[in-house]
Amino acid sequence: MVADYKKKTDEELIAIVNKYMEDHPNASRNHIILHAHGNHQRIRDLDKKGLISLPKAQVRGEVWRKYFYVQSKDKMFIR
Repeated sequence: MVADYKKKTDEELIAIVNKYMEDHPNASRNHIILHAHGNHQRIRDLDKKGLISLPKAQVRGEVWRKYFYVQSKDKMFIR
């Protein structure tokens, strides 16, 4: 176990999250939570309390849908 481990206060965690969001303005919600170096659940709780404002969560599958979406079946070319 690391001897110099220190639990971050809410203010420190808020500052870390805000700094990461300034450095990476296009980061998604999950990237911010993963790279903020804090407890994931605490970061989500701070967002629910309104102390930080994370980007809105994306709908499941929304990111990949644009790559695999077929406009309509009648436009598919079948040989």
